Amino acid sequence: MTTESRHLEPPKLDPLHTRRLNVYPLRLIAALTAASALSVAALLVDIHESGSSFYRFLVWNLVLAWIPVAAALACNAFARSHAYVPAVGAGVIWLLFFPNAPYMLTDYIHIREFPLAGPLWWDVLMLSSFVWTSLMLGFFSLYQMQDVWRAHWGRVISWLLAALALGFASFGVYLGRFVRLNSWDALLHPRSVAHIIASQLEDPVHQPRLIGVLGLLTAFMLIAYVVVCNFAAFQSRAERA
Repeated sequence: MTTESRHLEPPKLDPLHTRRLNVYPLRLIAALTAASALSVAALLVDIHESGSSFYRFLVWNLVLAWIPVAAALACNAFARSHAYVPAVGAGVIWLLFFPNAPYMLTDYIHIREFPLAGPLWWDVLMLSSFVWTSLMLGFFSLYQMQDVWRAHWGRVISWLLAALALGFASFGVYLGRFVRLNSWDALLHPRSVAHIIASQLEDPVHQPRLIGVLGLLTAFMLIAYVVVCNFAAFQSRAERA
């Protein structure tokens, strides 16, 4: 190859820079914001009609589900700019707060903890709106992280990491619901959390609840995430057609 032909070759581009999608998909953010607003509005109606603010904790749980979205968007943006140190930091924050998104799946247990002042169907629909929104926020943040992994390590590795992340999230849900730990504990008391996790994993075979939560929740979320990703791919092909 001559020197002149080498000069004519187009420069190689970073895969994260060549994709149109993936950093700030405003339509998705707007839709998830609307879903969050709808959930909060349903809660306000419930408080007004029942006179009870029992379910107000759902708002805080929803706020926590937005944190991994912000962290994943930041990680993706830093990776596109080749700022890998802050990208890793944002990735760690994402991993710590990612379990907050699927955690809301366990909030259905509160329906039978409180004497209902309003109709059961309303409470179920209201709670489902929070749960669905939170889960979609988690999937959206995972998709952003998988985009970074795919660009650097390929498609297969990105899916392996996504499956591991969902398994980690399931374990985080178990720790939050049954051991009563949260993401802030991991940041403020890492040694204590590490000791508790080690004790939980010491003899997992004799902990059917742990095995059940990890197995069922991980499988459910992985299947649901694959479905969502295929919907996204179908939509992308339809728009290009």
